[in-house]
Amino acid sequence: MNGEEIISIDVEEPSRLSNVVMPSDRTEEVTVVEQSPIDQQTEVNYRIWKKNAPFLYDYITTHSLLWPSLTVQFFPDLEKPLPKEARLDPFQDFKKTDANEPKSENEVSIQRILLGTFTLGQSTDSISILQLPYYTNLNKNLTIDKLDYNHEKEEFELTKVAKKKINVLQKINHWGDVNKLRYMPQNPDVIASSNNLGNLVIYDRTKHASFKNSLIGEDTEINKPQLHLINEWNLSDSDIFAIDWNKQKEGVIVSANMEGNINLYDIKSKFTSKDVQTINDSQNFSNSSIAINDIEWIPNHDSIFTFVDDQGYIKLLDVRLPEHQLLILQHQKSDKGINSVSVNPGNSACLATGDIDGIIDVWDIRMFGSGNANSVYSIKNQHQGSITQVKWHPKYHNILASSSSDKLVKIFDLSTIEGEEDEEGLIFTHAGHMLGVNDLDWSLHDDWLMASVADDNSLHVWKPSKQIVKHYETV
Repeated sequence: MNGEEIISIDVEEPSRLSNVVMPSDRTEEVTVVEQSPIDQQTEVNYRIWKKNAPFLYDYITTHSLLWPSLTVQFFPDLEKPLPKEARLDPFQDFKKTDANEPKSENEVSIQRILLGTFTLGQSTDSISILQLPYYTNLNKNLTIDKLDYNHEKEEFELTKVAKKKINVLQKINHWGDVNKLRYMPQNPDVIASSNNLGNLVIYDRTKHASFKNSLIGEDTEINKPQLHLINEWNLSDSDIFAIDWNKQKEGVIVSANMEGNINLYDIKSKFTSKDVQTINDSQNFSNSSIAINDIEWIPNHDSIFTFVDDQGYIKLLDVRLPEHQLLILQHQKSDKGINSVSVNPGNSACLATGDIDGIIDVWDIRMFGSGNANSVYSIKNQHQGSITQVKWHPKYHNILASSSSDKLVKIFDLSTIEGEEDEEGLIFTHAGHMLGVNDLDWSLHDDWLMASVADDNSLHVWKPSKQIVKHYETV
């Protein structure tokens, strides 16, 4: 009945039911309409997007998850298996090219993706490592031996599209919702996870089994983490959404929770033996009980990090300084919360932030504390919902991506923005999600490949058409 469920209620004693008018019949049929969180207009927009997707993307794969993920991250490794013909003939690579490299139209690239679950206690939460195989040149791997004519579109269509499926490599059962996951840059096998119960834990994925499909049933036993990071002097059960590894010092991680507590741990120096299961020695800083939404180390510095909070502040701390001097820079944009911060990998003085009003700002931190601390760029009209993530391109440092609760991911080129109200900076919009987007990430190996996760239980991995971004390949 189009999403409607009929429930039959046998009323034994109608007089016990107060404020309910019962009909004369003893059995009442009540129609319960299960309201979908996806409205009709969103479904219409999705069909339009899907129809136009072949013209917008060089590559896109959509993967349905059992539960939504709040976090996504590409691993830094890339695997390129030898094509079948090269495996059969080990000397083929020398025969094919002068560059001594095998070249095949069937070349496949494999990347790994890190995800978590957000079940709100309805199921066992877990961390997943997925394998994403895809053809480097998809156009050369299309099967065109048979075409079907689509009368609605008035065009021929492929009956079979060359597609590589996403596989689950590993699944680690986790205590509580997975709020955020980040691997250690110096050793990606080491993964930090924060949850809704105030726990920050460390997993060594090599200490956990690979994923196996089971016909018996789902494994619900929680996997024991290798380390618990606990501030024993200031225990808290508040959500932790802000974590980041130090890019310069191996094993150093900072976290911040929704009670404004910041903790800095050094797991490399404190992990003195295999018997150590808990590290409770941390540097602790307070944000005066103001919730902290995101935190990030300055990429080329080993002691300075920045964070943003619910009162609209952007703050920078230097952990080398005495406690009363830790705060080296701060700026309050407004009294509205800021959800995300990203430090430009090519210019550490340049920050991007996204707030609850859907506004993206780009800042020069050298202006903080001066009389001219306004944002360098302010993108105000591109998102109709709260910003959930902003992230600079790892290679093209004028490119910035954003995600929002308005279901959209957008890519901007800041070098083309001439004024505050100028919308020329927008170069691409990904509109394939049907509920709010929680997180995004750039691939470190394929310049324009992105991953995004949303509340509609979807993982999308996509790459804008080369016609849209070809200019940047010559920059």
